[in-house]
Amino acid sequence: MNPDIRTILYASDLGEGCEAALAYAIGLADRLGARLQVLTVISDERERSLVDIDSHVPQQALDQYHDRRAVRTLAHIEAQVAGFYAARGGTAPRQPVTELIVHEGDDVPQAILDAADRGGADLVLMASRGKGVLAGLLFGSATQEVLRRTRKPLLLVPVGE
Repeated sequence: MNPDIRTILYASDLGEGCEAALAYAIGLADRLGARLQVLTVISDERERSLVDIDSHVPQQALDQYHDRRAVRTLAHIEAQVAGFYAARGGTAPRQPVTELIVHEGDDVPQAILDAADRGGADLVLMASRGKGVLAGLLFGSATQEVLRRTRKPLLLVPVGE
């Protein structure tokens, strides 16, 4: 395992506390001189949409809806990054966010692992809300699954609810 961290992948669900985890990721990338990629995985609702509304809506309209959903998610991430820079008084870190990624899919842990591999991430960073072991066992957790399956270092940033 290479101890040099040149690329960090921050995987965000855009949930509560993710702004603090993003700030941590940006600060860490800046201190290490590393590239920072920000990934959000949104659920793939295309097939469910087809079942729910059957043939009442043209396929092109459904595709446009889903594409706009990804664009709105990307705009949300961009706003969080801009908010971080604004809070710093406009002083950008040496290593700003280098890539924003929105992936549509149902297997969130696999999408995170794939993005880490594709982007050459040396470290994966995720927020942890500390829902507890019982909740994790009952409901599962993308973070726990990534922890179980990754071969890359994983840094969990605790965030409050």
